[in-house]
Amino acid sequence: MAMRGMNRLKGGFTALVAGFVLGAATPARGQIYFGISPIRAEHKIRPGGSLTDVFMIRNNDTGPIRIKVYCENWTISEDGTASFIGATPTTYSSKDWIIVNPQDFRMAPGETKSVRYTVTVPPDTAPGGYHAAISFETVPDAAGAQAGNRMLFSGKIAAAVYVLTGDPAVEGDLLDLTLGTKNDTPALVLALSNTGHTHFRTKGVIRIFSAAGDKIFDFDIPDDIVLPESRKNVSCPLPRPLEPGTYRAVCELDIGRVEIIEMEKTIEVEK
Repeated sequence: MAMRGMNRLKGGFTALVAGFVLGAATPARGQIYFGISPIRAEHKIRPGGSLTDVFMIRNNDTGPIRIKVYCENWTISEDGTASFIGATPTTYSSKDWIIVNPQDFRMAPGETKSVRYTVTVPPDTAPGGYHAAISFETVPDAAGAQAGNRMLFSGKIAAAVYVLTGDPAVEGDLLDLTLGTKNDTPALVLALSNTGHTHFRTKGVIRIFSAAGDKIFDFDIPDDIVLPESRKNVSCPLPRPLEPGTYRAVCELDIGRVEIIEMEKTIEVEK
């Protein structure tokens, strides 16, 4: 068994404001904060192999909290919306390969705690990229609420765990490049297709030219995930709005294939 596997992505603690009010009393506190690190993990494990790693949890609240930890499946829609679907099976699920410990615990204010997880890949697993979520959820303090001195809140942070087994080829393409919006900000939208058996991540650059051929600006394609055998629209916000007119957009997209995917489109910005 290995500790701290390959390709683990480290990040800072992520704070969450719990937003689901389950009951109410006289509120002493209206928010619950906790964080986890890293926010995602990627591991390469051979069929029949296993790996153990850790997530760190920190209680950023001024009072004690109780956390439960569990694995669940998740999917992403074509518009990029993630859905957590519990035990509902998916083709590329690794949920049943993961064991977490501990699964239920309390934390004092400011306390940091480690949660270990072990991923064991079945020996007959086909080469591919698999995924699941390890979810950390607060358990409402019913005793405190009954005493009349606080509200009941529940919040959750889900950390994505990706498992690559074998050597599956990255297969995908850029289907279209259109002008759209993201959070009311002008953006170029990449319509992506993943036809392979493993996920891929996006990176690259988009360059914008005037109708006369002068470069206006260029900007990076955001790091985003496209799950196996799926389609997804990835929005790339423009660094600043374009004046009305005709422009040429040149996209150079890297999804992990040997070759860079290129597309050139004319875009019209209306008045």
